[in-house]
Amino acid sequence: MIPRILYRLIPALFATAVVNGCSSDAAPLTRGPRAKAAVAKTATTNIEDSAAGLVDLGGATYKPGPLSAVGSVAGNIKLDGPVPRDTTTITRDQPTCGSTPEPAIVANAKGVSNAVVWIAGLETGKELPVEKRTEVTSDKCALDPRVQAVVVGTTVNVTNDDRLIHKLVFIRGARDTLTRMPFFNGGETVASERLATKPGIVEVRCAVHPWMRGYIAVFDHPYFAVTDGNGAFTIDSLAPGSYTMMVWHEGMLQPASQKIQIGANGTTKADLAIRVAR
Repeated sequence: MIPRILYRLIPALFATAVVNGCSSDAAPLTRGPRAKAAVAKTATTNIEDSAAGLVDLGGATYKPGPLSAVGSVAGNIKLDGPVPRDTTTITRDQPTCGSTPEPAIVANAKGVSNAVVWIAGLETGKELPVEKRTEVTSDKCALDPRVQAVVVGTTVNVTNDDRLIHKLVFIRGARDTLTRMPFFNGGETVASERLATKPGIVEVRCAVHPWMRGYIAVFDHPYFAVTDGNGAFTIDSLAPGSYTMMVWHEGMLQPASQKIQIGANGTTKADLAIRVAR
């Protein structure tokens, strides 16, 4: 005979086990100095978790202003060394997801794609873009685009083109979960104004398909770019002067930097080699 008290304990113990089993999909938020220390440790031991490195994309309050003379900066971002080996594997939902995941680092002899380039510390300059809407699409268990850059206040349309269940989680900074979006079939779209409310890198993950990754870099100024398939970028309409150019790529805990000098009515060439761990 099972004592009567055990009949009351068994459901509670089962509920506890279920919560613990799902904790990886819905980790509780932690705050304060102890939480920051835990995040720093995670970032050190799990280098691919690069958005948790708290990359600072903001700064002084930016206000558009008149520009009497302008120049631009252009160049190529390259890798310092070979492309790191990616050991990520697809573990479920084949053949829809394919057999090989989208590579985290795509590079050729000219440069590396999906690097975010920006000018730091700007307080005034050209107008912010009028169009403040972008999109993220899940297609064949990959997020498209994998990396993009927008300004604060942008609305993000998130669409699922897969006939699969996806559970996208949007995280900013120290495990600050902005929102979770469950998708149950292809063709579903959800618009969110919560993802670009302040500067920072928003990391997108799927709790069902952990190899799915995406990043949205949110800026409070318009001086940024994302490198193309050859690592090329251009940032225009800069007033003449000295600046600090910053570069971040998935797999970097902290951005790389380079001093540049912008002249009037010309283009400054600025190539930079970055080291990316994965």
